[in-house]
Amino acid sequence: RGRTRAAVLPDGTNEEGEPLPEPLGFAKEELKDVVLYQQDLSPPCAKIRALLLYHGVPFKTVAGKHPTSDYKKIPCLEANGRQVNDSHVIVTSLAPVLFGRPLTEEETMWERKLTYEFLPAFEVELAGDANDVDKLTGSFGIPPRGIGRAVVGFVTPILKALIEKVFTDRYPDMRFPSSQYGVQFKQAMGDQPFFHGERPGPIDLSLYGTYAAFSEKQCRTSAAFLQDSGLEEWHERMEELVPTVSAALAPRPPEQAAMPSRELPF
Repeated sequence: RGRTRAAVLPDGTNEEGEPLPEPLGFAKEELKDVVLYQQDLSPPCAKIRALLLYHGVPFKTVAGKHPTSDYKKIPCLEANGRQVNDSHVIVTSLAPVLFGRPLTEEETMWERKLTYEFLPAFEVELAGDANDVDKLTGSFGIPPRGIGRAVVGFVTPILKALIEKVFTDRYPDMRFPSSQYGVQFKQAMGDQPFFHGERPGPIDLSLYGTYAAFSEKQCRTSAAFLQDSGLEEWHERMEELVPTVSAALAPRPPEQAAMPSRELPF
């Protein structure tokens, strides 16, 4: 896709889905002052945490959007005084830094597919499972039982329909079920233990990080995705090598512990 002036925001940072005006241009050992503006249960944010955690990069998380940026979405990453917006752009921009080389054409295709097709399809399915929404609303300080569960049961189909409509317009290539992307991933992986061979690479981490936060919470949507994709063994291998995506989350102050201040992932 060709770049236009509109692809760069007034503050000089990249627009969603658009590459950086200039590559990051520093090495992994030079990474410093890394801050991720995010939400805990946002799939694109969780996949960036997985990428950083796998590489042992020290970083800080800040709940919510960047307070002074013209970019009004999450995730947003700061590193070495540079800002990178959008999970797809963060992965493609960090690949040369963390893996020592840029993504190949095939890997770039997969990263776009996972970001703009699999991820929204997974989120729609998650929003449509009342059991999972019940678990997640409990994570936000909303009572998960009694009247809280009744409200969730009533709201879930409405929520799913609204999100599916929005995402269908925003991501025209999105298809259901989300497990079809897992099946394609497994076919591309072949007999290798990971997509990239003997060790996980950026595409392994991108897929794993997208759903891992919900797998950790034992959500049915993530379990169904793995089972229907035939990726359970690959998932177990990833779990052994990647710290839990909640490992880098700062504890909330006691006075905020029961406040539903974190956004739902949808």
